[in-house]
Amino acid sequence: MSTHAIHPDTHEHGLADDCPRCAEHAEHPLDSLDVENLRGLLARINADYPARSENEARAMQNLERTMRDAERLNLLDWVN
Repeated sequence: MSTHAIHPDTHEHGLADDCPRCAEHAEHPLDSLDVENLRGLLARINADYPARSENEARAMQNLERTMRDAERLNLLDWVN
C-alpha cells in the first residue's frame, strides 16, 4: 500500500491524480474507500456528473462495472 500525497480532502474534491494512494483507490474502490467516498461516487454516477479527476473517472468506471455485474446476477435485488 502506498501513501497519500498531500492534496485536498477526497470527500470534497475527489481522488487526486498526483497521488499514488488515490490511484490504488481508483483501481479497487470497494476494497479501499470509505462509505462516504463510495456514496459520493455513486451519487455522481447516478446524477450523471463528470469525474473531477482521471482517478475519480477510473473509480467510477470500476463501480459502474461492479453494479452491472451485480445486476446481471440479480444481487442488487437480494441486497435491497
